[in-house]
Amino acid sequence: MKHSSKPLIVVVASILILMTIIILIAQGMRLKYEELQRELAQLENMVKTEKTVMVGLKANYQMLTAEDLVKKYAVLELGLIDDPTEEENKITLLKSDILELSENAGILNE
Repeated sequence: MKHSSKPLIVVVASILILMTIIILIAQGMRLKYEELQRELAQLENMVKTEKTVMVGLKANYQMLTAEDLVKKYAVLELGLIDDPTEEENKITLLKSDILELSENAGILNE
């Protein structure tokens, strides 16, 4: 009885096809992994950049809201007066300035 070599050829061909498919899937997954790693690095850089910008904005905000800067602006630009005789620091506004500001506000609202 002579055995045919066809079943052996089919098994070997199936194994080769299966191995080829597995290798192609593994390569595809490796490429996808590398792409995701690059994207992760870009996103981490973006987060780092945004954090740097946020720190800069916070520093700018703190600088602009410093008490001495606010007082200086109030005195020079708004004409407010700092009365150092009080235990608590109070800023007062002259009545004439209030009337002038009220008149200006009335003109702007019309």
